[in-house]
Amino acid sequence: MKKFLLSVLVLAVALFAAEKVYLAPVGLTGMHGDYAVASSKLMKAYIEDDGRYILVVGSAEDGVTADNQAAVRQKATEKGCSKYIIAEFTRLGENVIMSFKLYSVDKDAPIWDDRLKARNPDDFDPIIQRVARNIGTKHKAVDDTDIYSVTEQETKTPKRKGVNSYIGMSVGGLMAFQPEFDVYAGLDFYLMYDAQVILFGIDWDIYGLGDDSKLGYMDIAISAYYPFGTKAITPFLGGGLAYSHTEYQSDIPLEYRSTNYNYSFYDNDEEFEDGSSGLTGFIGGGVMFNRSSRVMFIAQAKYMINFYKNDVFDYEKMDDGRVQITSKDHAVQGFVFNVGIGYGF
Repeated sequence: MKKFLLSVLVLAVALFAAEKVYLAPVGLTGMHGDYAVASSKLMKAYIEDDGRYILVVGSAEDGVTADNQAAVRQKATEKGCSKYIIAEFTRLGENVIMSFKLYSVDKDAPIWDDRLKARNPDDFDPIIQRVARNIGTKHKAVDDTDIYSVTEQETKTPKRKGVNSYIGMSVGGLMAFQPEFDVYAGLDFYLMYDAQVILFGIDWDIYGLGDDSKLGYMDIAISAYYPFGTKAITPFLGGGLAYSHTEYQSDIPLEYRSTNYNYSFYDNDEEFEDGSSGLTGFIGGGVMFNRSSRVMFIAQAKYMINFYKNDVFDYEKMDDGRVQITSKDHAVQGFVFNVGIGYGF
């Protein structure tokens, strides 16, 4: 019994705290009258579910229309409402422009308004849900940064609903931890397929550009990333595999490459360079910028490791003055950073 009384009390307080808002009969142009009745019922259900307002739905008996603001305001005042809503739906071809305006009874200008485009009647429900959730707040019904919204205003940046592909290039570097710490500049050419809930990529990477670079790295990679949302600025995480080729030039001083100093004969650079190929794995993520436009920018960071090894040579001066040259296998690994640009098609 106490729980029931408490629930009644909470409900009474909520009803008392919520403002009464009058919804004028929905104005229709080029549409059947049933849409006005159905939309008014949806508005009432969704707005009262939100709990901020109690919606008083107008009817034909009220004798007011959406195009007569003064009469609507007077009717709202008569019904004890502090605010009123004027909604108008206009059909243009196959689309319907849905306009919503919230007024305070003591002001002529709307305190909240939005205009959305429905592609078909299936869009009415999500539009009205969003209007009910955001009306009277500082937010619009549809987030303009959401590039996969089911509705859109044609006067704003067009949004995409389907999959898209990008071709692009980025510049960056490989910060190797093995076989030794160093940073190697490189380029990445990529093709990315954006399927909304997942990103697929094919990359051709080259690192170790420059005549003085000891490491040469090249691969063909495939990757998959999970995007966090569908905003114009979207972070993502994932990983992939690559088939790569790595060449490493060990740094052995020239004076230690003759039989006078070494147990073995080394007289040219090729003796201290090892090339190997195999699989490389990587994990990481990044951020896509301007995902909603034809030109997209991207920043990425990932950790890569070769599943194969390269011979790395080292030298040690012995007590008798000679130099011992040895080799050891190392799997090249480290962080890769790059920033780039892509063109959508």
